[in-house]
Amino acid sequence: MWYILYMNKEVIYIEPEDDITDIITKIEKSKEKIIALVPPKKAGVFRSVVNIKLIAKSSVAAEKTVVIVTTDPSITKLAAATKVPVTKDLKTAPAIPKKDEEEVEVIREDVVEEDDDEEEPSEDEDEGEDAAEEDTNDSAEEDSETEDEEEPEQEDKKSKKKDRKSKKAAEKLKKAGGKITGKMKLRKKLIIFGIIGALLLVLALIWAFVIAPAANVTVEVKTTLNNFSENISFTSVITEENTDSGKFYLEEVKTENVAEKTFEATGTKNVGEKATGSVVVYSYFSAKGVNPVAAGTAFELGDKAFIADEGISLSWDGDQKECENDNIIVDGKIQCLISGRVKVTAAHAGSSYNIQASSSGWDTVANVAVYSDGAMTGGTDETITVVQQSDIDKAKNEIATSSEEEEKAALMSKIKPNTLVISSSFTTTTSDAVATPAVGEEVKEGVKPTIKVTTVSSIFSIDETKVKEFITKKAEIADDQKIYTIKDPFIDHFSKDDNGYTGKLKTSYSYGPEISETSIVEAVKGKGIGEATHNLKDINGVSSVNIKPSFPWVTFVPDDANRITVNLEVKE
Repeated sequence: MWYILYMNKEVIYIEPEDDITDIITKIEKSKEKIIALVPPKKAGVFRSVVNIKLIAKSSVAAEKTVVIVTTDPSITKLAAATKVPVTKDLKTAPAIPKKDEEEVEVIREDVVEEDDDEEEPSEDEDEGEDAAEEDTNDSAEEDSETEDEEEPEQEDKKSKKKDRKSKKAAEKLKKAGGKITGKMKLRKKLIIFGIIGALLLVLALIWAFVIAPAANVTVEVKTTLNNFSENISFTSVITEENTDSGKFYLEEVKTENVAEKTFEATGTKNVGEKATGSVVVYSYFSAKGVNPVAAGTAFELGDKAFIADEGISLSWDGDQKECENDNIIVDGKIQCLISGRVKVTAAHAGSSYNIQASSSGWDTVANVAVYSDGAMTGGTDETITVVQQSDIDKAKNEIATSSEEEEKAALMSKIKPNTLVISSSFTTTTSDAVATPAVGEEVKEGVKPTIKVTTVSSIFSIDETKVKEFITKKAEIADDQKIYTIKDPFIDHFSKDDNGYTGKLKTSYSYGPEISETSIVEAVKGKGIGEATHNLKDINGVSSVNIKPSFPWVTFVPDDANRITVNLEVKE
């Protein structure tokens, strides 16, 4: 991370004539947070630990980080003492050099020099130092003929002076008991605090411009609603399915339910004895003929019916002698009367069939007239409760009414996910009811009759995912648009023909710009907020764009997609 920040630095080249004030002014005027100082080969300003400390303090006050670009070991040692980063060139990452024993002496020397007001050197030491300085000046004047000779002399004298100062500092430290004075401690603390402050500043810059920047992008798109209607067909063979041409596999779901219900029997039946007797049957013949009466023939008198226990045949062979006494003349023609007797039993039990002889009122049956010349007797009454058909029909209807919704619910529970149910295909078939006891049978006291009905229900469905893919392909929208929602597709006019089932697929869908959260991120990352907003608004169908940075100083969208939050709002 430090290397990334170091790449965005300002390089300041120090001129030989620049003093410490000029350097501090350049640091303060710089607009960059990291400054690389490149000293010249002969830069006396950078050979003083005090000047290096002033540079470090001014950089902290200006909230900047200063790096010295040098390979000079003396400058590197001073930078190590003041913890100022150093690098050998502009491409190498800077680092704070390690201190050695000589650097400790330099620090002590500087501290002792500033502590002169506490311990003054002796007059002899001053005189010796002044004499040494005078000797140095005199020798410098004598050897000033050439510049090449002067520099070694001066360097040697400076080294001797430095040794003297180091000895003086050591003596002062010895007199002080080898302990660092209060000012030395304060200076050391200030240096430490300065370094900590610089590190905190660097960390703050990293956080503010690398970690903290984020953006929340809200894009609102407006969709258009359109209706969809397309004829489709169905097949019950899965291999024949072809959704591209609108032919879908039709899956049938079935349920079978056996419902049992008790009911009240309301029928009654008289199981007493049936009345018996006989009737006379007769017929007039004008010519030869036969009028048969079969056993089981019902002879009715009002609401009473009597059943012939045996058959009889009335016939005439045309011989007048057989009917001389029992004949009539009709239209001048003789009608021969032939009669016979038939035993009968009442159709139902009961004393109401005990009737007196009746010569009239009987219905003619098969061209045979009837009358009774004696009473019908023997009928008795004994009433029981029985099941009648109307009781069964009523119970069956109640089962069908109560179970239809249950059958639908049972069918829907078997429907697979992502399935489009064809509601109009729902059918239910109820079998004939089976009653116990059966119709006409006696219901014993304390027993309720029951009915069992088997109901088979079925419904068809198709794959909804394939239906939506078909709608998406068939929908008429531009290439830069896409479908956002498909609202409850359904099948209308579902019917069966010779080729199978057909229907019409209907729905409505909303469409808008071809845009997604991923495409939004790609369109804005690494760009300024203004440019990113403009790019998104240029998309057809985008109604509004709002980009909110994480902090006021953030003026660009991060290049890291993980720091971009997208809210895509669809307005219909």
